[in-house]
Amino acid sequence: MSGLTPEGVHRILKGFLPAQNDDYECDYVEELHELADFQITTEEQLADLLRRRRDEVMEIDRSPMDDFQVRLYSQDLGEEFVARRLRAGFWFSYPALLRIALELEFGKTYKDYAEKRDGIVEPGAAPNGGSATPPANSGVAEGPPSVS
Repeated sequence: MSGLTPEGVHRILKGFLPAQNDDYECDYVEELHELADFQITTEEQLADLLRRRRDEVMEIDRSPMDDFQVRLYSQDLGEEFVARRLRAGFWFSYPALLRIALELEFGKTYKDYAEKRDGIVEPGAAPNGGSATPPANSGVAEGPPSVS
């Protein structure tokens, strides 16, 4: 069994996911730590996860965004970025697809972990009484929406 490295994470993702989704510069260090927190520490374990969850992950990636999400992401990422993604028929980059796979695999345990990582006090609540917009690191390229 090969120990997982940031380079190995990217290589395994490239082997299972479409090249069009590999459009976000990422060193995969944070993702490697998340995988380790869920006892995925080898390339074989990551490949097994993706083998089990790839079809569901890609179905989520292809599913249409609702009007609220389109407006929110257009404000955050720009209308042209969102329009380009909608025309191409995909939404998420590799780091987000990986996190969707983790949420599908580990359910509420991963969702709670991700909310803590992102500083979300409770699901849907605005942190510190502020705006209910997603945290800066939970955007399209960084983290998936809830899939539960």
